Amino acid sequence: MKNEKVYLQYELWKPLLECFNDGMYLTSADGMTIGVNKAYERITGIERSNFIGRYMKDIVAEGLVSKTITDEVVKAGVEITVEQYIKGGRRVIINGKPIHDADNKVSHVLTIVRDMTAIDSLQFEVGKLRQIAGEYKEQLDTQNHEVKFVATSSSFKKAVDLARKVSSIDSTVLILGESGTGKEIIAKEIHECSHRANNRLIKINCSAIPENLLESELFGYQGGSFTGAISTGRMGIFEAANNGTVFLDEIGEMPLSLQVKLLRVLQEKVITRIGSTEPICVDTRIIAATNENLEKLVLEKRFRKDLYFRLNVIQIHTPPLRQRKEEIPALVDFFVAKINQQYKLNKELHPDLIQRFLDYDWPGNVRELENVVERLIVTSDSDYISEIDLTCFVSNIEESKYDLVFSGIIPLQQAYEKIEQYLLTEASKKFKTTYEIADALGISQPSVSRKMKKHVSETTNENQT
Repeated sequence: MKNEKVYLQYELWKPLLECFNDGMYLTSADGMTIGVNKAYERITGIERSNFIGRYMKDIVAEGLVSKTITDEVVKAGVEITVEQYIKGGRRVIINGKPIHDADNKVSHVLTIVRDMTAIDSLQFEVGKLRQIAGEYKEQLDTQNHEVKFVATSSSFKKAVDLARKVSSIDSTVLILGESGTGKEIIAKEIHECSHRANNRLIKINCSAIPENLLESELFGYQGGSFTGAISTGRMGIFEAANNGTVFLDEIGEMPLSLQVKLLRVLQEKVITRIGSTEPICVDTRIIAATNENLEKLVLEKRFRKDLYFRLNVIQIHTPPLRQRKEEIPALVDFFVAKINQQYKLNKELHPDLIQRFLDYDWPGNVRELENVVERLIVTSDSDYISEIDLTCFVSNIEESKYDLVFSGIIPLQQAYEKIEQYLLTEASKKFKTTYEIADALGISQPSVSRKMKKHVSETTNENQT
């Protein structure tokens, strides 16, 4: 012990310090070490005699610890948390708390010390357990659903074949296609057919997360680097998917500020957490997807040209459903089986419904088709679903087409009038004058005016009734 005053203070504080399982380090306001508990010795591997009675600045200069926060806590008068390294390389998190005297001045600083080496090891083990659990789930899913997707059209088969072909190499893949065409299916196929299949595939939607959160999701952060950050820090998806694959969906929505960081990952295989200057090497394959025209975004200065070229090494197109309608019957069978199994049902769709589906262009593509099939199955009272059940889906199937669905046999004249009303309504949407409508329908302008007036009158009478 260096002096009697410090010894007396240490004996006073010792019972309190030894009550804690965390390391406890007590200094006076001027940086003199007053006391250290046994837990601190255990965490650091250094005896307390090397600290007590010595100033923090001398301890740092000697290299026993990398930094001190005593002066900062005294000056700010509030808690401060930072990362510290102990001689020998052990990493700890230190949380300094000010202790005020009767005059509300900081008289001492009590620092809580937690061993990050043990926490890192625990986090790693938890991560491995989650990965193993995920792998078992994927295996079970594969066993329960032997058919993962439908690819009967030549155009979609071409996309799947190319995905499998490039899975054996680590080149970056850019998947282009409208929403709902199966871009995620292609990304999964690339990963599952690759040498990375036993590691993680992590998807992130670049348009669904605010810019300030997207950066931390992608690259992670150091503890205490911003308000709300957990003290231990957090790894981003590039670290979490190390030796695996990251699928960046809606890449066209990625902010320009983050595009620069993504470019570094592609070029150098290195990331840096928020709040840190230490580079971390990652071995992660990147697959990107978008429904936007990236070349147009580059011209508009909304997407970096160099990033576009780095992403566009291998390009795969997923064709829209309107260009592969031959797949619709097989897709419907696939979705019916899947939904029946999910909800423990046993329902069927009338064959005539397939023709209705074939007549529609499906702007929402395969996703829209699946949604319609699911809603038909779960809302229909019958186990055999017919065309009549489809009339409740005017919001999904084009109103202009399914206005013409009849619930049963009706007089021909009534059917002609319904078709006439439909054609006049559609023509009035497209043309501005009755003369243009007349020319398109091949009738006179007075006939157009008379028929439109008639149908307006009938609609008004129906509404009043």
